[in-house]
Amino acid sequence: MQKNRQAPGLRFYQLISVLAASALLSIGFSMPAQASDEVHVIELTGTGTLRLVPDTATITLGVNVRGDDLPALQTAADSAVNNILAKLRALSIEDQDLAATNIRIAPRYRYDKARQESVTNGYEVSRDISVTVRNLTLLSRVISEASDAGINTISPPQLSSSEYEESYLKALEAAVHQAEERAQTLAEAANVRLGPVIRMSMQQQSFRPQAPMIMRTMESDSPESATYQPGELVVSASVNVAFAILP
Repeated sequence: MQKNRQAPGLRFYQLISVLAASALLSIGFSMPAQASDEVHVIELTGTGTLRLVPDTATITLGVNVRGDDLPALQTAADSAVNNILAKLRALSIEDQDLAATNIRIAPRYRYDKARQESVTNGYEVSRDISVTVRNLTLLSRVISEASDAGINTISPPQLSSSEYEESYLKALEAAVHQAEERAQTLAEAANVRLGPVIRMSMQQQSFRPQAPMIMRTMESDSPESATYQPGELVVSASVNVAFAILP
């Protein structure tokens, strides 16, 4: 009777011992595997480049006047801005593509030799108009109209394209494919197998427009004879990719 009462307790301790031994066995096998786990990689860079024709240009037109009568200078600058805005609207350029809020007023100075100090010498008033031209055939006309309206500073047009984002995504895809092809070539040369991507990062995007060119024909200086050659945009994308090397 006493042996029967001790049997359940004995079986319980035996079960605990078996579970503990199993746990130790599991730890014994897993720990060395983690300690010796080391991933070998092939890491390189891929680049994709696309070229596209620009369809949009942003140009800054400015008027700069100097003199002693500040109110008269402001009136002259405002008049030139209102004049060019009217001409641009006549070319079907919408108000959303026109920004004429920037104005600068600054005193001017000259050095007085007799007094050996700088003294005021009137004022300088400047206003800028940012224009987005979505029809590049109008660009040369915009520049011609600006000159006629009293605009005396014109920035080089900054080219862009409505298809830029789509082109950049394609350049990214091409960059990843190039990285994969290069990694595969290296793996084959080293007689190893190329594994999956374990790390990838994108480098800063590159956008390189070519300078636009305004040309006039030799026969005439009229605005109608002006032509515009937009050139092309170069869109580049680069990625850094690390591939695992399989044993």
